[in-house]
Order: sequence, then C-alpha cells, then structure tokens
Amino acid sequence: MVRWAAAAGLLAAVVWVVVTWGLPRGGRDDVLTATATRGDLPIAVSDKGELESTESIMGRCEVEGGGKLVSIVPEGTAVKKGDLVAKFDTDVLQKGINEQEVKWETAEGKLKAARSELEVQKNKAEGEIAKAELTLTLARLDREAYEKGEFQALLDSKKSTLELGKKDLKEAEDGLDFSRGMVKKGFYQQEQLRSKELFVEGKRATVRQAETDLRVLQDFTKKKQETKLAAEAKDAERNLDRTRKSQDAANEKADNEVKAAKKTAEIEKKQLERLKAQLDQCEVKAPGDGIVIYVKFRPWDDSATIKPGAQLYFQQPIFNLPDLGRMKVKLKVHESVVKKVKVGLPATMKVDALPGQVLHGKVVSVATLAQSDNWRGGGVKEYETVVSIDDLPADAGLRPGMSAEVRILVKTIPNALTVPVQAVTEAGGKHVCYVAAGGGVERREVTIGDGNDQLVQVTDGLAEGDKVALDARSRAAAELGTPDPGKKPDEKAAPAQK
Repeated sequence: MVRWAAAAGLLAAVVWVVVTWGLPRGGRDDVLTATATRGDLPIAVSDKGELESTESIMGRCEVEGGGKLVSIVPEGTAVKKGDLVAKFDTDVLQKGINEQEVKWETAEGKLKAARSELEVQKNKAEGEIAKAELTLTLARLDREAYEKGEFQALLDSKKSTLELGKKDLKEAEDGLDFSRGMVKKGFYQQEQLRSKELFVEGKRATVRQAETDLRVLQDFTKKKQETKLAAEAKDAERNLDRTRKSQDAANEKADNEVKAAKKTAEIEKKQLERLKAQLDQCEVKAPGDGIVIYVKFRPWDDSATIKPGAQLYFQQPIFNLPDLGRMKVKLKVHESVVKKVKVGLPATMKVDALPGQVLHGKVVSVATLAQSDNWRGGGVKEYETVVSIDDLPADAGLRPGMSAEVRILVKTIPNALTVPVQAVTEAGGKHVCYVAAGGGVERREVTIGDGNDQLVQVTDGLAEGDKVALDARSRAAAELGTPDPGKKPDEKAAPAQK
C-alpha cells in the first residue's frame, strides 16, 4: 500500500524543510514555514515488495495419486543437480506393485492357455474340413462312376440278359416246331409236345422280364440313382461349406481370445511398469543447482505446509531452486495509483539486506486483474507489479523473500511550483494553505496538481517565494473547533491568524 504519510517520511520531510528553508517566525506564534519554490517535480509510486528469482527451477510431486512426504532437506539448503532433496513413502506403492505382479502373471497364464487353445482349434478345423472335403470327393466320384461306368455296365448286363433270353426263346420255339413236326409224323407223343410248349412259355416270360428290367433301368432306375447321387454330392458341398464357416468362426473366436488375453497381459504389464517407475519418482532429486525454497501453497493452512508427514497431490509444487544471480522485485500497487504505472518506467530499489545501497531497474509487467486478500484485505484491490533489477551486485547474497522498498518514477513535472505536503490540507471541500505574511498567518485557498510523498504541486493560489506554514492540518482543525487527529490529547493547535 502507498505510504503517503508515513511517520518516517514526515520526519525526514520536516528536517529537509528546516534545513532547506529555515524557520521564519512571525506574530505571537512561532510558525514553522517553508518557501514555495519552482523546480522539477518527480512523481513516483513507492511501495514495499519482495525479491524473487527471475528464473527458477521447480520440483514437483511426480507420484501419481500423490504421496506422503517422509523427508525433505531443510529450507535454504544449497544443493547440486542430482542431489536427493525429498523422499515419499513407498509402502502403499510397493503393495500395489506386488498386487499388480500377480495380475500380470495371471494374465500371462491366460494368454498361454488361449494360444494353446488356438493351436488345438486350428488342428481340429483342418481335420473337420479335410473330412468334409473327402466326403464331397467321394460323393462326386460315386456320381461320376455311376454315370460313366456303373449304369453302362448294368445296361449292358440287362441287354445281354435280354439278348440271351431272346436267343433261348428262339431255340425253344425252333425245338417246339420240330417237336410238332415229329408229333405229326408220329415220332413224339402228345405229352412230349406239351412239355416243349411249357418250356417255350418259360423262355418267353424270361424275355419279357428282361425287357421290363431294361426299361425300368433306362426310364426309372437311372434317373433315381442320378438324382440320389447328385443330392448326396450337393449335400456334401453344403456340409463342406458349413464346416469351413463354422471352423473359421471357431478359429476367429480362439484368435480373438488370444488377442484379448494378449492385450490384457500388455495392459497389466504396462501398469506394473508404470508402478515400478513410480518408485523412482518417490525420490525427488534436484533438477539443477540452487538453494531449496519451499513452495508456500496456502500459508494460512498448516496442512498444506511442506514438511515431513505432509500428504501431497500429483504435480503439486514442492520447492524452487532460484537463480540467485538474476533477481526481480514483486510488489502490489494500490488501485488508486496503478493507472500511473506503465511497463518500462524506471525504478529504484532499496533492499533491507543491502543498507545504504540503491539498485536500479524498470517495470517489467503490471497485472491486468486485481488481486484481493479476501477477508484479510478488507476488500482492498491491488495489482501485482514486477520490477527488474538491472545492476544486482554479483556478491550481493540476496535471497527470495527479502524485502525491498521500490520507487517507480512515473514522470517529472518541469518548473512546478511546489510546497511540502504538510503545508496543504482540505477544509470545507477545498484545499487551503496558511501563508505567513504581514506579521501573521492568513488562510488561502489553493488549487493543487500532482505530487509525491514529500512535495505537492500548487497550480493556483500561491506565488513563488510565499512562506507557508507546515502545520496546515492543525490550523484547519483549530478553525473548526475540532481536535487535530495528528496531535496528542495534551497538545493544542496554534490559533489561526488573519
């Protein structure tokens, strides 16, 4: 917050005025006065800030799911890159690794079993398909054998039987004719002729039967057998197709089970490797050289303090390793003056750790949004501002968090008529000064311009060389009959003189 009327500043201003302008006296009162003078008036914004490193390497909690901090080096410890800084508890993680190893081994066992089942299924599929192919081949051969061999053989056999029957019939008929001739000649008896006739009838019946068998073979048996063999061959084709599809499906199912088991085993293995990798993250090593500075996440919350036993979450910042050779100052500028502060404005700094030494820099950034301390800040709006340090001594030994008084030069008003800030007060809604003149002190309304923590510009109401009283506030309070808030109870304000 801007310290316009700090006690130390007031005392310094009074001493400066006394040395510069002296102590004129007039009338009955000893009036401490200053002379209105012209000159360049520097306008600056001053406030307290803290040092930070321009570049800083951060150490984080890389344990997935967070972990319990069991040890950490004391804050301020100087470390080298690779040095052990902090350790997390590994008991829970080791238990998880043991459980995951069991899961991975179980998954590997299922994968081996699935691969064996796949090989068995492939062999089974090959056998079933080969069997169905053999059945189809035999069915086709049966059909072809019947069409090209068996039927012709049967046909030839039937025809031969018919021809033989016809020949026998012819011979029997010739014998019958001969016997009839012999009967007429009286050489054979009638009974012998009857026997020959019966024999001929038998041969005729045999011929008729052979003719019927040949006709049935040609007209019915052939078609029936061809239809039956064609149906058997077609059924064998369908059975082969079904067998191939069913075995392909069984192979694919077994293959998918292998793939699923393999993927499960890979996932379990990756999970195991990830957990094992987390063991390495339980040891936090310095990513670079520097001094360990704990990250203060929630300063008011003791549970969030970085210390052994603290429970940290994944990616939570633990410590910083600032570059002490490159520093900056971070301060909060009050909303009433932040509009004056621009990037690039020059600044000077007085670091408490370097008494009597003034450092120089410039404004690097001004926050766009205000920061509020919530209930602690009473609604005060402040804007984070960063100022560089351009002439930091190499052996300064500064540390982050050290305090510094920053003065940002906003502008310089040339040839400004100025008086000390103690010479101007507000009364009745107007700014007034008390001018020593003619042996007394007169009240005079003035118009003021800009100012700093020591001087204020007067644009109207005073002339160069005028002597103004440095107790304007006390005189205004006395005129109104109210106690001066700046005096102790036993002090009385000097009476105003016209």
